[in-house]
Amino acid sequence: SFFRFEGDNLVCDVPIRPDEAVLGAEIQVPTPDGSVTMKVPRGVKSGQSLKLRGKGWTLPKGGHGDLFAKLQIVTPRQLNEIEQECYEKIQANTTFNPRAHLEEITL
Repeated sequence: SFFRFEGDNLVCDVPIRPDEAVLGAEIQVPTPDGSVTMKVPRGVKSGQSLKLRGKGWTLPKGGHGDLFAKLQIVTPRQLNEIEQECYEKIQANTTFNPRAHLEEITL
């Protein structure tokens, strides 16, 4: 149930932390042949897919299809004291506004 087919390729949803999305990371991703290390680039978006070439299902015509890892940024429900302080510092000092383009929208 972790994998689903899209044509000759497999797709899976892979949860990542906010810090992994912002800073980039190397994470382990399951494949039909076992876990592999995948590089998550800096600044990925939730819902963005990364291709693991040849890591999908064995094809009837030979070879392997690709595996697309669809990244899902998951926020923590509970924070420890240090995490809370770090997120508060980021919030107090950020200049990034993902909704800046919405200010120009009118009816």
